[in-house]
Amino acid sequence: MQGNLCRAKSTTLTIGLWDHRALGPSGSGEPGEDSLKSILKLTALVTAIVAMQWVTPLSPAAASASQIVPHKALYGLSLKGAPGGNDVVAVGGQMAFEWRDACDGWAINQRNLMILQSAAGLRRSVDSTMTTWEAKDGSSFRFIVNKDFGAGGGEALEGKVQRAPSGSATASFTSPGEVDVELPVDVMFPSQHTIALLNKIAAGEKFFSASLFDGSEFEPAGFVSAAIGLEVVPAGEEELLIAGPYWPVRLAFYGPENETESPDYELAVDLHQNGIARRLEIHFKEFTVDVALQRLERLQPGDC
Repeated sequence: MQGNLCRAKSTTLTIGLWDHRALGPSGSGEPGEDSLKSILKLTALVTAIVAMQWVTPLSPAAASASQIVPHKALYGLSLKGAPGGNDVVAVGGQMAFEWRDACDGWAINQRNLMILQSAAGLRRSVDSTMTTWEAKDGSSFRFIVNKDFGAGGGEALEGKVQRAPSGSATASFTSPGEVDVELPVDVMFPSQHTIALLNKIAAGEKFFSASLFDGSEFEPAGFVSAAIGLEVVPAGEEELLIAGPYWPVRLAFYGPENETESPDYELAVDLHQNGIARRLEIHFKEFTVDVALQRLERLQPGDC
């Protein structure tokens, strides 16, 4: 399967759904520059992964808020494979997120901790917290993002998007600088995109492409394309939330400045009918990261 996708991004609030201190501090020294760039991309991509998991598949006719399943989940990161001669020999860390129904919108809190180890034994950690709020009618989107690159410094992003009655949308960043960015008329926000993707799955379609903006980078919207595989029914699964069928989805992410046919990175995700991803793989040119579900909890819907 082939696909094209834009990097999903979000806002910032420190959460601490589970304790990450057991992962340990980063060591001294730094991997190569190319590896560091890949890990920074991974930070943004993990946010996109979370956006693919917060809604249940809806009928092609309508997206009902009653079909959304709020939940929180914990994932572990590890190195699945890397080409010979690559600097990266190990990837560790965890991804935690919480999604809640905020009545007139979707509220998402997320924390990512990623650790990259080089062949020389040096480690670099990237720690990020993200918080977003998205209106259910797609009229507005707010985001806050904080990233700590360890010895490489950090980055803070904050802003909002307002969609005009005509459909045009403007992203107004307040940090790191006050900048307005015009977005495509057909741009989608994370939950809106997820609902649309799951509608495609419910309708039996195999491909879906869209512009996507999530605020996790100081840049305009990117392009997302997805290829949907055949339904798979897992055998012997004891966890009820992921005991039903799932669909393998392949996504390719293209940043706004990428005009080539080669994506910035790709994501393979096994997506269930309830919107939960049982397993993911992040494919960079330098290495592949396995994202394994470790803990899952259903949350009660809000009292709206």
